[in-house]
Amino acid sequence: MRLGRLGILATLAAAVPLLLVSGCGSTSTTPTAKHFTVGLLNGNNIDPYFLSIWKGALAQATADHVTLKEVAPATFDAEEQVPLFNDLISEKVNAILLSADGNLPPFLAGLKAAAAAKIPVIIINESEADMSNTKYALSFITSGNTDLGLAAGKAMVKLLGGKGTVGVIDSTPGLTSNLHRAAGFVTAATQGGLATLPQQFSHDSITTADSIATDLLSSHPGLAGIFAVDSFTSQGVGTAVKALGKAGVVKVVGIDAEPQEVALLKAGVMQALVAQKPYYVGQLAMKYAVDALTGKKSQIVRSVNPGDIVLTPSNISDPQYANVPYSSTAP
Repeated sequence: MRLGRLGILATLAAAVPLLLVSGCGSTSTTPTAKHFTVGLLNGNNIDPYFLSIWKGALAQATADHVTLKEVAPATFDAEEQVPLFNDLISEKVNAILLSADGNLPPFLAGLKAAAAAKIPVIIINESEADMSNTKYALSFITSGNTDLGLAAGKAMVKLLGGKGTVGVIDSTPGLTSNLHRAAGFVTAATQGGLATLPQQFSHDSITTADSIATDLLSSHPGLAGIFAVDSFTSQGVGTAVKALGKAGVVKVVGIDAEPQEVALLKAGVMQALVAQKPYYVGQLAMKYAVDALTGKKSQIVRSVNPGDIVLTPSNISDPQYANVPYSSTAP
């Protein structure tokens, strides 16, 4: 589920056009019998996570000779998404990939309208539970935040050999997705033999994360590691670790693989990033849309957790992970 830090992006989004449209490719070994247009209602066109979803969906659309029409609001907000959802239905696209923000109610009328128009909908970034297990969607594809935290905790245990004390920096109090990440991390870290300090909150601020990390490193000179729950937190922690000359000495593990985080990883400031797989999510969602349109609904899995990839300085340049770091540019 893609929540948190996006509120801060609203300021940057003011100059972003409301709609962006991409075309289709022309090579495939399995062309469809009929030409289809699939709409992708994305979260926004700023966040590298969403840009990666777009790229993955476009790659699959190109392979299947499908036209992809990508639309997105200026900020990831259900109230801004709903009119765009309705527009795609009115335009009679053949299927819709919905990167939903929030729970079911804002989208229910549109989902019912899509079903009445026989337009299959694949929901990404929200689980079945988040969307009240609505019968109007064929599949739900989203990462499990607790699982991401567990993977981060295991990575920290491996880095420290199961010994030491680590700090935990979350983002916003009450933000369920990131609270689950932090809880998963603490569970795996403590089970692996590490001690964890009480979590603190950066409030989606790089500066605040920097300040918290600086205080932790000053007040706990033997601190072995710091967990950063998301990209903004990772950037703040990285700034503090570098400024205090602790890069590589204090192990830093974060979640997501946005460009700034990847730069910190390559520089040795961070030792592991637990990346979601937005490019793959886009690919799979498009595959399911084509399956729905070509009589292959039996191949669609209703609930999919795409898993994660743990990136390290030693594997970040591996060709098999080329599409794992999140994209900084639109297709």
